[in-house]
Amino acid sequence: MKKRLAILLFYVLLLAAWQGVFSAGLLPKYAWPSPLMVAEKLRELAADGILWPSVKATLLRMFLGFGISALIGLTFGMLMGTNSFIYQALRSLFLGLQTLPSVAWVPISLLIFGLKDEGIYFVIIMSSVSAVAISAADGICNIPPLYLRAAQTLGTPWHAMGYRVILPAALPSLVTGIKLGWTLGWHGAVAAELIKSSIGLGFLLHMGRELNDVSQVIGIMLVTIFIGLLVDRFVFGKIEHRIRRQWGLVSS
Repeated sequence: MKKRLAILLFYVLLLAAWQGVFSAGLLPKYAWPSPLMVAEKLRELAADGILWPSVKATLLRMFLGFGISALIGLTFGMLMGTNSFIYQALRSLFLGLQTLPSVAWVPISLLIFGLKDEGIYFVIIMSSVSAVAISAADGICNIPPLYLRAAQTLGTPWHAMGYRVILPAALPSLVTGIKLGWTLGWHGAVAAELIKSSIGLGFLLHMGRELNDVSQVIGIMLVTIFIGLLVDRFVFGKIEHRIRRQWGLVSS
């Protein structure tokens, strides 16, 4: 309870500081709107029927694109984790791809797919697949050999080692990789929508910039952050807590 109150107090102070900068006139009002101006702009976007369809469009693209990315990344991660040659050959490639900012994939997606939604899915996949593959591979490679020997001693057949031993032991690293991949894919989705979409959170950011409406830009940024926090808290947070509880790291 005290922890939640401390967090609430922090955000209240943060809003007060934001309002204080606005009230003091340290920055022009067109460049630094007040919290109430931002809230009013979001209310207008919601009343006009623009905000929620944009949130839905971005989330649907993200779920589909990241679903494909996770499947590809886990497949390559399993191959890399179980074969040293494939690991050495592909890990450097995925590390190189991971260093590219998400927005760097947008120009090539425009050249390949034009303004179609497939280009946004491409950016999501390319932004996130490397993190998933590397985390999956490292999680498998870091499994203590004792686990595998103990499973063989207990009579676990070779064809069941994957889902009975390797996957459960590598699960914490897999979840971390998927969480990181989701974050990078989320960046990619919004970045792609900035340039090649007529609906979505990125499109609303683009329109705010075109209209010189800082309230809209800041408001959509806050919505994007809020959705990311919700996914982290109620999806990945619960999965991580369950895994930690199964491993005896937290009390039930």
